[in-house]
Formats: sequence, structure tokens, C-alpha cells
Amino acid sequence: MMASHHGEREAPHPSSPDVTAWPHASRRIANPRRRVQAVRADALHPAVRLADADPTLAATDAAGQLVARTLWLEPGRWDPLGGARYDGWLGMLVLEGFIVREVEVEGLRCCELLGPGDVLRPWDEDEAGATIACRTAWRLLEHTRLALLDHDFGRRAARHPDVTAELMHRTLRRSRSQSVLLAVTQARRADVRLRALFWHLADRWGHVTPDGVVLPLRLTHTVIAQLTGLRRPSVSLSLAELERSGEIVRRSKSSWRLAHAFAP
Repeated sequence: MMASHHGEREAPHPSSPDVTAWPHASRRIANPRRRVQAVRADALHPAVRLADADPTLAATDAAGQLVARTLWLEPGRWDPLGGARYDGWLGMLVLEGFIVREVEVEGLRCCELLGPGDVLRPWDEDEAGATIACRTAWRLLEHTRLALLDHDFGRRAARHPDVTAELMHRTLRRSRSQSVLLAVTQARRADVRLRALFWHLADRWGHVTPDGVVLPLRLTHTVIAQLTGLRRPSVSLSLAELERSGEIVRRSKSSWRLAHAFAP
């Protein structure tokens, strides 16, 4: 992935929030007894060409002409709203890093894993008028870089339907991915759920090597449990068995290896 360089801030559009001010205050999300970790946002980075920052978007004819401001965020709890306005924004495009979107309904929790290539629209959460109370929280698993598809970007992108069509495809891909994970949770055996989850994630972000498919993800057993609908102890026991067989091996805190011989 392309590295970002520091530079001068751009003057934001009047409808664009002061993104450097979002995360400094401690706020309560999901659990009212738990304070959100203060996450420091670095200064806005210079605009990047989408074709340079996202290889898939480089295939579109106009990606080389479109630029977007970028923002680096540190790991921890994240409140992307903070009272800001997002009039005319298309969303936020993940360039680097991984984000967990946690959803809690009457004490039951699940999560969605977002990474490079995904488009976020956190301001579209439909919680206020819902019959069933639903709480949403965001957590950054590692240093994360976002492209801000703000009002100015949207105005420029409107002249390039192939780019906006690709961004719309990214948003629909999230719902399809969640449907796959929902199907995975129907499996009775824990090892079947874990195997399906890891290969599903490998299809998105894995790298093929001679020793297997490497998945560069900082996944805790708690996150894996929420993704698969399993209890954490079941995840730990099943992963230990899969590692002993060499099927799924944790190489480090932020990397897993899936053996070719066990591919579906």
C-alpha cells in the first residue's frame, strides 16, 4: 500500500466537519458504563489520487483524475460523528487498517469487520426511530487511513459515473459479506464456522504465498466470537485444534496463515 506524506491542511468545504476535532473528547458508546478511549487524529494529509491509493479503483477511467483528502487514526474506540455535518458526502473509503463496527441489541452483540476497499457512512445509522433498541460502536484495530469522500469530492465524482458506480458496488458488497457471515453462523460445529470465516476473510484481504494464504489481521478471540456467533471459550478451543493440525496458524498478533491443503 502506498505510504502517506505529511503536508499542509486544505481548507475544508463549509459543510465538511473539522475532522481533526472528532476524537479528542471522551464519549459514551454502546455501553454507558464504559468510557470511549480518546483516539488522536493526526493532521489532515495531502490529497491522494484514488488510482494510487486503491488498486481496484485504478481500473476505472477517471480514478487518476480524482483526489481525496486523507486522515490517519490511531487504534482504539472511535466516534466518527461528534456532532459533525456530512451534507453531500459519499462516504469514507478505508485505504489502510481494519475497523470493527459493533452492534448491540438487548445485550446481544455481533460485529462487522471493515478493511481496505470498504466504504463507510457512519451517519446513516438508523437507531433513533427503531422499535428494538440498537447501539453501535466503532473500534480501530490498528492505525487506519481513510479517504474522505466529502462534498467537494462528490461534486467532482459526479462527472465520472464509473467511479460512483464502483463506490456504490463497495457499499453493496458489505451487505453481501454480512449475508455470508450470517450463513456461516448456521453451522453447528465451531470448527466449520471458523474455517468458513477465515477463508471468507482471506478472499478479501489474504495474500497467497508458497507456505499458504497469509491474512494480515489483528483478530482477537472476542472479535472472532462476535463474527461467528460463538462463545469465546469455544473459539479458543477450536482454534487451538486447527492450529495443531496446521490448518489455521497464528503467525503473530496481526497475522494468520491458512494452509493450502485445507482450502475448501
